[in-house]
Amino acid sequence: MAPAPNTRLLFVGDIVGEAGMALLEAELPDLRRRLRPDFVVVNGENASLSGENPVDGAGMTPGDVRRLRALGVDAITGGNHSWDGDDAVAALAEPEVLRPLNVTGDLPGRGALVVARAGVRLGVVNLASPTALPHVEPPYEALEAQLQAWRRVGAVDLVLVDLHGESVSEKQILAWSVAGRVTAVLGTHTHVPTRDERVLPGGTAFVSDVGMTGPGGGMQGYAPRPFVDAMRGRHPVRGRGGFADGPAELGAVLVRVEHGAAVDIERVVLPG
Repeated sequence: MAPAPNTRLLFVGDIVGEAGMALLEAELPDLRRRLRPDFVVVNGENASLSGENPVDGAGMTPGDVRRLRALGVDAITGGNHSWDGDDAVAALAEPEVLRPLNVTGDLPGRGALVVARAGVRLGVVNLASPTALPHVEPPYEALEAQLQAWRRVGAVDLVLVDLHGESVSEKQILAWSVAGRVTAVLGTHTHVPTRDERVLPGGTAFVSDVGMTGPGGGMQGYAPRPFVDAMRGRHPVRGRGGFADGPAELGAVLVRVEHGAAVDIERVVLPG
């Protein structure tokens, strides 16, 4: 990667439902004024509920993409819910939308893109862990192939990786494996923010999980009842579920980059 001017990257963790979307719409203009990010990347795979319950009925709609585009979001990452619902194919066809790169087969969508702004080219890579999406290819191998492809043509200055998975150790190992060669490895999927923000040697920002942007009154942004019934009844999750109640919370981090290397990662909290 070629050195880039000082840059700020704002990453917003899993948007969950209307409460998460509305919170971002209300707060992002002020966050832009306060934090001055050059790029905004958002994980949006839980923005809508496309089925009876969130096990296989979350996802994102073209309407969700339009709302995020209206906020000036540069890239929208996904995960295990990227293909949920009838609107998934249309949402994945939007140029800002990514799904995990390391998924094999002919599933729609793409796993990496390059966004250019003010002379800086940011490569965004979306990966899934087998802990979140079974039968994917190894995330490290997929990331290495993408980095080599970009390097051959000098396509990017900075690289942000969204690694969607349950395992903290897997996220840490991948980040150390590419330390100094990507700008940030940011974990998503658990919806629970971790307090392990750090910059690895060589200038790679890392956090195990950014957390969610959505209603905090339930379980990972969702109403607990279907999951509780499944545990008590020893059966798979079934029956109609919905999003949680309660005040919405923001899961986000800001990465500061100087001359191509991350120098700081900090949690973004409300109020500022």
